[in-house]
Amino acid sequence: MDERARTESIQSLPQGDPEEEQQPPGLYERLIAWLAGLPWWAIILGVVAVAVLYSMLTSEAYRRVIQALTDNPQTSTEDLFEVVQIVGEPAMVTGRYVGETQDSVVSVVDMLLDKVIDTKEVTHSGFILAEDPASLTIRTDSGLFTIPKDQIVEEQREPAEGGERVTLTYVQRVTVSGVLTKRTDKKLTIRTVDEVSETFDKSRILSRQVIPCDQVTAADCVEGEYVTIERQGEIITGTLNTLSNTSISLILPDGNQREMRRSDIDQFNVPTLTVAVHAGSQTVPVKPGDEVRIAFVQGTDIAQALDELENLDDVPVPLRYAEGEARLVLVGYPTLDEALQATGAGEVNGLLYLDDGPDRLIVQTWVEQHPDAGVVLPTPPRECQKGCEVSVKLKDDVVTGRVAEETDDTIRIVTTEAEYLEIDRAKVLENRRMVPGVCALNNLRGCNAGIFLTLRVTFQAYALALLLGLIFGLMRVQTNPVLYAVSTLYVEVVRGIPLLVILLYAGFVVSPELRDNVGISLNDEQEAVIGLAFGYGAFIAEIFRAGIQSISRGQMEAARSLGMSYPQAMRYVVLPQAVRVVLPPLGNDFIAMLKDSALISVLALPDLLQLGRLYVSRTFRAFEGYNTVAILYLLMTLFLSMLVRIIERRTRLPR
Repeated sequence: MDERARTESIQSLPQGDPEEEQQPPGLYERLIAWLAGLPWWAIILGVVAVAVLYSMLTSEAYRRVIQALTDNPQTSTEDLFEVVQIVGEPAMVTGRYVGETQDSVVSVVDMLLDKVIDTKEVTHSGFILAEDPASLTIRTDSGLFTIPKDQIVEEQREPAEGGERVTLTYVQRVTVSGVLTKRTDKKLTIRTVDEVSETFDKSRILSRQVIPCDQVTAADCVEGEYVTIERQGEIITGTLNTLSNTSISLILPDGNQREMRRSDIDQFNVPTLTVAVHAGSQTVPVKPGDEVRIAFVQGTDIAQALDELENLDDVPVPLRYAEGEARLVLVGYPTLDEALQATGAGEVNGLLYLDDGPDRLIVQTWVEQHPDAGVVLPTPPRECQKGCEVSVKLKDDVVTGRVAEETDDTIRIVTTEAEYLEIDRAKVLENRRMVPGVCALNNLRGCNAGIFLTLRVTFQAYALALLLGLIFGLMRVQTNPVLYAVSTLYVEVVRGIPLLVILLYAGFVVSPELRDNVGISLNDEQEAVIGLAFGYGAFIAEIFRAGIQSISRGQMEAARSLGMSYPQAMRYVVLPQAVRVVLPPLGNDFIAMLKDSALISVLALPDLLQLGRLYVSRTFRAFEGYNTVAILYLLMTLFLSMLVRIIERRTRLPR
């Protein structure tokens, strides 16, 4: 077949419709393609995170944990700073100059009162003694006081009868400490005394008396606002945590801990086990096959009494088991008196009595009152030491103060009113101390614990680690043998030491050395930042080295051929390209540092993990505490992962 015939045969074959071949996919295909393109891993994590957060926020136990781990932030606060301000007021001392030596000044002084015009009628005699070159000590008829020389702002001397009159104007320093609640350009308002209030149930009120306003020193007194209330001692129930001769600690049902002095306790009911035995059996131990008869009072918990008996350090002889098996017989009696009489008569080997009420020591009292009954107490009554349910009644007391809030069931009494002091900012001589106050939306500087501290330390340490990594990474690609050796030594040594050891070294070796030998004092947060940055700087240096070496050498050669110096070529040509390459590993290191920041708790910093540990040790709610810590770390790392992905997408070169 020739070429023409073959062409005609091909053209004669049936051809498909072009419109049918290029028909777009249907709705079902587009839906499947759209679903397949969704980031299901992020959707699943988001749904799980929302569900977990909802369950946590709707649970009272988890809400308390979250408040503890987030430094309990408030919506608004007046407690901006805790401050110690040195405030000065000018004062004047006038006297007659007598004589002066190298170390002291001796003068006869006349202390003049500001309100006295005729100075000759009021004269105070005394001496001004310069104890050291830094201060003057004045001794007058009214006492002694010292004037620092650096506070003397003016000194005038003029001849007078019998010597020379000296007039000193100096600054009297006053220390004001408290909470800064408000500040303007000219004034500072400091709360020097905090308000103290107490809320209690109105059912505890025994008597109530209104204090007339003429007997109240507070300003703006309203009749009926101030009262004196006699109230019944509070009754507290909970789990016994610690018990000593001076104090008692309870774990309350809400998980909080309550400490009380035993001197404040009116009545303390704790489960107490008393073991009484027959006098004739107290030296005969139980042998295999014997029958042990133990009496108890009907209505008491004998099972718990037996459990407490097993916890005794030394079980009394009549109840002590030897090798083998013995049969236990429990004998119940209607009253304690009958049970004790049966024990004395030998009908039973012993008696177990467990009570947590006012009569918990009644067996001991009965034995003391019946010395010939044949009943002895081989061990003193044993009080529960920990883990049992107890109730405590505090002593009745009297509370006096202003009624701040009152409902049908409760009343809140302000026992100490807050006191404020307004000072002129121009008179502040020295800002001795200024620490951020309560964590709130209008005072974020006070958010310095928990999750806020973790994030702040992580960001600061990572910024410093980036700087160290860039410097040592550039040194690692140099041909200078000294720079290369120093950077390699840093990278290899630091990468071989655990980060925890580096943090301990920064906190307990480097910081004391700087303080004692250089005079630089680092706080705990700065020690943590330096330790984390120094440890991660080695890894980031290797990331930068790899990124720089991944750029073709032709880029550097082209930049140098254009007349750029080596630093200019590295800055404007190589590094911008290397940054795109190293962004993913840098993001991974950032997330790793956020997790490793939990190690700073060894430096006693109140970070997220440390607050979680303190909450667990205080409430014994380990499940809720550590669950919340883990979930908060997970949420932070997920957020940072998304942020790193966005940055990578924005800086990616077009393909």
